[in-house]
Amino acid sequence: MAEHSMHELQRLAYLDALGIDSYVSRKQLPGAAVTRRLAVRGAGRSVAVEKVAGPPPPPAVPPSQRVEHVRERPGRNTTDRTPALPETGRPATPVPRFSLVAIVAGEWLWLEELVGMPLTTEQVRLVHAMARALYLERGKAASSLAARPEVTQFDWPIHSNHQLDQGEEAARAGVAGFIGRKLEQHGCRGLVLLGQPCAARVPDMGIHRVTTAGSAEILASPALKAQVWRELLPLARLP
Repeated sequence: MAEHSMHELQRLAYLDALGIDSYVSRKQLPGAAVTRRLAVRGAGRSVAVEKVAGPPPPPAVPPSQRVEHVRERPGRNTTDRTPALPETGRPATPVPRFSLVAIVAGEWLWLEELVGMPLTTEQVRLVHAMARALYLERGKAASSLAARPEVTQFDWPIHSNHQLDQGEEAARAGVAGFIGRKLEQHGCRGLVLLGQPCAARVPDMGIHRVTTAGSAEILASPALKAQVWRELLPLARLP
């Protein structure tokens, strides 16, 4: 009886240490074995619990320390890495933009660069009148002069393909090709360059050329007509 009581006490102590409640019926159940009532002292039960209880849990680590611990973990050294510099290509060549007007009047090819304004009818009439005056100065009949001058505009750049050269050298070559075609088509004796911007734009073509004021300047300042005529007279005296 004493030995059985000791085993029962140990069983209850283990169950209590595991957190399992052990219940005993207050009354005798029908058909069940007779439940033996044991007197359990509180001190003995607490001693049994102390023997079974495990070691206390380790103290919790503060969150700040955990973060610092993670930061100290070995990893890739990012301080030695130099950020890659963006690739820079060659500086783009400035693209000149201009419009050149070619007027075929008389025996000459009249050229003028449009600066901010389109060509007007008054400018074309002025060029035609100057060509007529040169015709008469050469002793030719004015009736042989074309009634209407031919006007053609050359714009640069001539395309929008940025992979092709559109710089100053390409522009001068384009202007030379344009003028060469006009001279060949109409058999012009020389060039009349109207205005300094045009004179700076047109390359040497190996043909007679005269530079004078632009048609817009002449219309704005009629007093320039006398000077322009003096500059055009050498063309009328060519053989």
